[in-house]
Amino acid sequence: MANGSILYPLLVVCLLVSSSFQSLHRHDGDSEMPFLTLGMDKSFHGCDQNLELKEASCSNKDLDTVPQNLSEDTEVLDLFKNNITKLLNSSFEVYPLINTLDISYNDVRTIESATFYPLKGLMDLDLSANSRLVLPATGVFMMSSRLSILVLASLNLESLPNDILKWIPNLDVADLTSNQLSFINVSSCGMVDSVLLTGNLLQHLTASDFTFSCHTVTLDLRYNHIQSVDPGVIASLHVRSLYLGGYPLSDKVWANIILGISRSDIEQLTILEGSIGAFPKGFFDPLRDSSLSVLDFFNNELQSLRPLVFSNLTKLRELRFRYNQLPIDEIQPDFFEGMNALKVLTIHDNRLTILSLANNRLTRLNQSTFKPIFSSISSLDLSKNPIDCNCDLKWLIDWLNEHIRLKEKDKTICSSASLEPLRQKPLLDFEPNELCIINYGLFSLIPLASISLVVISVLLYHYRWQLRYKLFLLKLAVLGYKEMRDARDHNDYEFDVTIIFYDDDEEWIREQLRPALEERLPQFQRNVFGDEDLVLGMHYLDSVDYVVSHSYKTIIVLSRAAVRDHWFILKFRTTMDHVSDTLTEFVVVVFLEDIPDDEMPFLARLYLSDGRPYIHWTENVIGQQYFWVELTKNLTINLRTNDLIPNE
Repeated sequence: MANGSILYPLLVVCLLVSSSFQSLHRHDGDSEMPFLTLGMDKSFHGCDQNLELKEASCSNKDLDTVPQNLSEDTEVLDLFKNNITKLLNSSFEVYPLINTLDISYNDVRTIESATFYPLKGLMDLDLSANSRLVLPATGVFMMSSRLSILVLASLNLESLPNDILKWIPNLDVADLTSNQLSFINVSSCGMVDSVLLTGNLLQHLTASDFTFSCHTVTLDLRYNHIQSVDPGVIASLHVRSLYLGGYPLSDKVWANIILGISRSDIEQLTILEGSIGAFPKGFFDPLRDSSLSVLDFFNNELQSLRPLVFSNLTKLRELRFRYNQLPIDEIQPDFFEGMNALKVLTIHDNRLTILSLANNRLTRLNQSTFKPIFSSISSLDLSKNPIDCNCDLKWLIDWLNEHIRLKEKDKTICSSASLEPLRQKPLLDFEPNELCIINYGLFSLIPLASISLVVISVLLYHYRWQLRYKLFLLKLAVLGYKEMRDARDHNDYEFDVTIIFYDDDEEWIREQLRPALEERLPQFQRNVFGDEDLVLGMHYLDSVDYVVSHSYKTIIVLSRAAVRDHWFILKFRTTMDHVSDTLTEFVVVVFLEDIPDDEMPFLARLYLSDGRPYIHWTENVIGQQYFWVELTKNLTINLRTNDLIPNE
């Protein structure tokens, strides 16, 4: 009896488990329950999901692998601070829509070469603080062409794959800080806004140790103990702004850096944090007529400023001294002699009490330039400058009337471009409170201007279709199009047009699209209208793939009902994959109705963000005329994709 009482509950448990596994391993064709993760996701992986925002937070969950039972629609996946040791080629196959991925502070040691291949929309990737990670030798980011932020900080990397940035054409940030890099060999690279190499072991900026071909806005090499520099390496950089500092650099190293910059297109040099203490004689001489326009000294310990030290910076437009604790209390005009292009001088948090800007060509004085020295300056010389005295200088007059002594008052004269009563008069004769009275009559025009703006906006909206049509014709007649067209025409394909639509939209296809194609494009006779015309004898998705790849053009009809259908989105994805594979804009998207942002699928947003062709159907008769003209135009040509020019 006792044995029976034990066996009975065990039998019940077995039956329940068996039933659960049967439900999990149902036939793939069952479309009523595509997955069984939403009702029990927490019990499987412990992650927190926001299905509306398509985000999954799995941080601090003690995971040792990437969870495989999150929502397929996940776009943001946070795996911060777990125990994941390996990323496999299959780790992210079930999450193809991920655009933001954080795997920082794990123990990832190995990444298989095709790990990120399924994530074609990946834009933000953080792998930082995986201190034992070894990157694949090649191709790890081959399919990550949309990456904009790549964080590989604190990985103890001793070297980088040569092609690590080759496949990413437009990267905003490449963060490689705090690694063990003693040499750089990145010979194949696109555009990168900021490359951060701070806190590495770079010692030699020479041809054998530093190859960097990226076109970069900012290259940050701070906190690298640089001991030797080849001027030719600096000259070869495609960099606009170069950051150096963190360690003291020898006079020879600085001389070679300055010589290299003089031969380069570098526009800004920022020297930070104690890396320079004095300027040797002739320090800036090679920079005469160079491209350098901004020079910034931040938190250094400058020991002296020689007269005429900046005289060869003939094209410098902006000079900044910030937090340098200059051991001088006065700046004389000979510091700036020869700097004929200088427009902005910033002196912030130094010990400056006397400033002379006499005998230059200053016409405008900005309050933001002088604000950092308001509290310390006691004497100012602006004589022999053609200053434009207007109401923008009210701040200066107020300042000079408080506690600042203006030297050479009689020689500080307003220019001929000043307000009429002040022309060729001393600056201190300027009384802003008398000359700069607000013209209150202008305020009476504001309501009238607002009403006129509303009326014009209403008229523009009412006649928007007519205007767009006229502008379209004007653009064709005057500007034309610089387009890269595919040489093949519709006769080179098995099918002319494939139309992909949801069943509920068949009435519009039958009553609007089919008659229009017959009337406007009679040469298109081999058309595939929806699932009924698919090739027989193939699996469903294989047949869709076949007709799309063998069609001259493909029309995708989007509606609110269509974007909620799983099979429709799969067909949309199949079509977009062929656009990427063929580099041909053969797809035209037609919006039958406005789709709210919270219902718009990721694929549609991605399509629109690339500036690809789409047309919006309207019930307005004139708008429909414009619609058919645009559709006919898009169906008669195939353009080649060209990422080097902006989308229209």
